Amino acid sequence: EIMSKKEEQLQELEALTCIYPEEIEVISEDPYPKFKLYIKSTHDTNVDSQHKSALTLEVKFDETYPEQPPKITIIDSENVDDINFIENEIKKICEENLCMPMIFTLSSHLSEQLSIQAESHHKRFKEHEEQKRKAEEEAERSRFEGTCVSVESFIKWKVKFDAEMAELKNIKIDESEPKKLTGRQLFEKDRSLYESDIKFLSGDGGEVVEVDESLFQDIIDLDLEDDASTNANVGDLSDTEQ
Repeated sequence: EIMSKKEEQLQELEALTCIYPEEIEVISEDPYPKFKLYIKSTHDTNVDSQHKSALTLEVKFDETYPEQPPKITIIDSENVDDINFIENEIKKICEENLCMPMIFTLSSHLSEQLSIQAESHHKRFKEHEEQKRKAEEEAERSRFEGTCVSVESFIKWKVKFDAEMAELKNIKIDESEPKKLTGRQLFEKDRSLYESDIKFLSGDGGEVVEVDESLFQDIIDLDLEDDASTNANVGDLSDTEQ
């Protein structure tokens, strides 16, 4: 007894369900089988989960399958660099397997391609991490070693350093030299000088000013002698005039 196309299709769907119990989701069986198939990379045990590649296909059989390819649509993808490449691979595998069940062969081929892409993702990621690590190590080494000094860079630095030190030295010299003030500036700066003189002259402020009178004795005697001499001379002049 020759099976109908639908029976062949249902038989293939059952086999796929046994092979991919967690990856397949049957949408309908009438009028022809329609299902979703999740395909992931398999030969990538050294690849981190975040870099694994995967596809979700929607497959729809019709009355012409398997003499003609089924209708296949990519409805989701993870870490797939080139969807066009995957679509071309699907077309190629379907054409190579016409007139026979082809979904398992297609799924296996796509899984291999996804594994290659996952390895490529993982390799690029590791290279990036290695470059980042080397850059950080180089920056850390440069921070401890400092900047390499050549003769030219040292001379340039020395000229600038000497100029800065000379300018700093001049500023310090100017600040250390005391400035001479005039008498008026002294009085304006220190009002107590003026007030002390007033107190000295007036005797105010409750301060007792002691004066050594002997210092003025010679001046007083000199004034008295000068006055007597002057009076005598005046008297002689008066007698003469008379």
